[in-house]
Amino acid sequence: MRKAGHSEIATATVSAALFAAMHSSNVLTGQSVFATAIQVLYTFAFGICMYLALRVTGNLIWPILLHATTDPSVFLLTAHPGTGPLTTFAGFGNIAVILFGLVATVFIRGRVTPASQPSNEHDAQRSR
Repeated sequence: MRKAGHSEIATATVSAALFAAMHSSNVLTGQSVFATAIQVLYTFAFGICMYLALRVTGNLIWPILLHATTDPSVFLLTAHPGTGPLTTFAGFGNIAVILFGLVATVFIRGRVTPASQPSNEHDAQRSR
């Protein structure tokens, strides 16, 4: 989408929405609709975080590693539900990710000009 000249916000939003939509299929495996809706909200916000990690670093390994940091905690809590203070503390991390992702969406700006199209007259003259 970026190469086609779409805005950063459109690219980030579609990317995060597709990431979230892939997680919505959990409702088909018996997960409750409410839990799936929360998960979709979380994965949308987390998708924004991963998109920003990719844009800032320019390397796909960083969003992959960011995603990898969440999987162990999710799988461990699913297999071994906990009720201690650390479990409660970890839950605040989910809220922080959702808030950061949604707030960060408001600040995504700009449009990337495709390499084949100069962004202004000065660039057009330089490319000649």
